[in-house]
Amino acid sequence: MDSERTVKTMAEQLEALTKENERLKQELSVLRQEKEKANPVSFKERYAVKILNSLPDMLTVFDHNEIGIEVVSNEETNHVGVTNEDFVGMHMRNMVPPEAYQNIHSNMQHAVATGAVSAAHHELDFNGKRHYYENRIFPLDEKYVLIMCRDISERVATQRQLEVFKSVLDKVSDSILAVSKDGTLVYANKQFIEEYGVTKELGIQKVYDLPVSMTTKEAWEKRLQEIRDNDGSFAYRAAYVRMGETKKRVHQVSSFLTHENEQELIWFFTQDITDVIKKRDELRELNQLLDGILNNIPVYLFVKDPADEFKYLYWNKAFAEHSGIPASKAIGHTDYEIFQSEEAEKFRKDDLELLRTHQRIDIQETYLTANGEARIVQTLKALVPMEDREPLLIGISWDTTNLQNIEQELIKARIKAEQSDRLKSAFLANMSHEIRTPLNAIVGFSQLLPTADTPEEQKLYSDIINQNSDILLQLINDILDLSKIEAGTLEYVKRPINLGEVCRTIYAVHKERIKGGVDFIFDNGEEDLQMEGDPNRIMQIITNFITNATKFTHAGEIRFGFEREGENVRVYVKDTGIGIEKEKVGHIFERFVKLNSFVQGTGLGLSICRMIIEKIGGEIGVTSEFGKGSTFYFIIPWDIPKIIKFKATTSLRISCLFCIFKHSPQKTV
Repeated sequence: MDSERTVKTMAEQLEALTKENERLKQELSVLRQEKEKANPVSFKERYAVKILNSLPDMLTVFDHNEIGIEVVSNEETNHVGVTNEDFVGMHMRNMVPPEAYQNIHSNMQHAVATGAVSAAHHELDFNGKRHYYENRIFPLDEKYVLIMCRDISERVATQRQLEVFKSVLDKVSDSILAVSKDGTLVYANKQFIEEYGVTKELGIQKVYDLPVSMTTKEAWEKRLQEIRDNDGSFAYRAAYVRMGETKKRVHQVSSFLTHENEQELIWFFTQDITDVIKKRDELRELNQLLDGILNNIPVYLFVKDPADEFKYLYWNKAFAEHSGIPASKAIGHTDYEIFQSEEAEKFRKDDLELLRTHQRIDIQETYLTANGEARIVQTLKALVPMEDREPLLIGISWDTTNLQNIEQELIKARIKAEQSDRLKSAFLANMSHEIRTPLNAIVGFSQLLPTADTPEEQKLYSDIINQNSDILLQLINDILDLSKIEAGTLEYVKRPINLGEVCRTIYAVHKERIKGGVDFIFDNGEEDLQMEGDPNRIMQIITNFITNATKFTHAGEIRFGFEREGENVRVYVKDTGIGIEKEKVGHIFERFVKLNSFVQGTGLGLSICRMIIEKIGGEIGVTSEFGKGSTFYFIIPWDIPKIIKFKATTSLRISCLFCIFKHSPQKTV
């Protein structure tokens, strides 16, 4: 009962307080209205704070002792790195860098002394960037000053860009100017001012008062209308006398109409082309004279442009008459578009060689005329230097078809006879010695064999006979292989092989033949490599490499193996023998070359190896260091066999062994 009475009492009191609050609000509103009527507040006073907070500038108040009083703008404009609270009571020198302080300090002293507004500028690093600021200092009274600091970084950057742009325009050789629609010169670069004697200030000088093509106001208005009628872009030529000259100069003028702040502005770019026209006319006359001369000489004459795919620039009358190809179908086209592909390829090869060496070439060329007749010409090609561009290729050709046919036949016959005689002499000179030596040994020791007193002596004579028989057989095999290669009958039969198995067979045959103190190593071990090739020829080459290594390696090791190199296979034999002298390395694969005359051999083995490898499109070579050893190698295409799984059969091994025996002077296994 008591609690209900209490709640009721509190509710009555709350209602009474609410009514009292409303009454007081009404009285306060009446008092404010009466006060405003008695002392009206201006719009500026009412909105002053909002206005200050909306400004982008930093507004600060200092006393005359440069002590901060207050930042009156919003916090976002503060860029000095001091909060608005810390600003109060802080000296100016503690807010900005020394250089900026000295600038503001001197201008503030000037403003305080004169009572007039003073301006200062300074730079600050703000948010990691260099900013430029303009300070306007306003004396408020005898105690305080207001400093309005504005960020003018964008304006400074724009001004600098304009200065760079103006500097660039002043350095160009063309005259550049901008004119308002009433003919007033708004802008002119240095070239125009100097050429046309501009004396009045820009913004005052009228363009039609200058010695240009538009000499009257009416002429200017007519030109302006032409520009407008051509969608604001108009090009024309004008002739007028420049300052200090008496003759008219021809200019190519390009004009463009722009709109700046709803105002028309016409830009003119003028280029003096007087000398260009003069040179062009002189060149035209010279071309006509040369064309008349060159079209009446009885030799072919042509000009190509190497910078434009060697297209023909000139094709004289004699060339057109003899070839049956008119100049209209040649000029602007390449050899590939005019001649047969083989002829064009030959011409292009010669042109590229000339371009590479810059040395004049004198060659014979053959081409087919339009009616299919083969013509032989003696051609002289050279490069003609040109100013400011790549040189041109000029060619002069004499038709020597009949004479050349006879001469070529005589030359071929003479060369063939000389080569045949030279090869015959070299062959006989080498073979007479190589055949006589083992043959003498066979005959001599065959006669001594029946007279041997002991079995050991018989075995010695027999071994010597066998060894020299092997040498003689190897010589005959080399001669037969050489003759087959030259006759084009050497067979290279491709079939699926396992190169690893072939090399292991070679290793098994040769490991017992290596001299004592020399290690024989096969690098690939049990590794397999399936490919297509002729195992007999591959074994022939590897066996030749190993045999040569055995002859010249007395200590260390001989190792061989193979490795993949992209789409090719590289097979090598490396030894630690005596090596090859540097000047002799380039001749090692030539016929009858022997580095040591006292070592048995014909000097044909490596030459045959080279011809075999070249026949199958491979590469053969050697690297050597005299006194340290050599590495012989050959590289052949890795042709993947159609049947990937391949295992060496007994017949293949027998074939491989036969090949080794055939091409090795040592047969004992």
